[in-house]
Amino acid sequence: MTFFVDAIHGENIPSEAVPITVEEWQTYSAEPWTWKRDGDTVRLRTPEELEEERANQPPAPKTPDQEMNEQVAALLIDSAAKDIQIQQQDAIIADLMLQVAALQSASGGGGA
Repeated sequence: MTFFVDAIHGENIPSEAVPITVEEWQTYSAEPWTWKRDGDTVRLRTPEELEEERANQPPAPKTPDQEMNEQVAALLIDSAAKDIQIQQQDAIIADLMLQVAALQSASGGGGA
């Protein structure tokens, strides 16, 4: 909501502005997000209107700590994924080594 004052805005007050009392101005300006102009009247916004406005707000910018925490979390996830890959490769290598040993044993050959 925008407020205009005759002594300040003079002839620049829009024609669609609605005159209000000082008491109304004090009420409306104390919590302007809770009020809505509806035609020539001002009314309290409904809980649904307030929730819709909150839902449509862009997300708050991340703090440097939040940015750093997200980067650390991404690095930890990447590191865990690489550890899993290494464990899988180690298991494949161990299985291959067992197969080689079994082949050498079956052929009667010794190995280094």
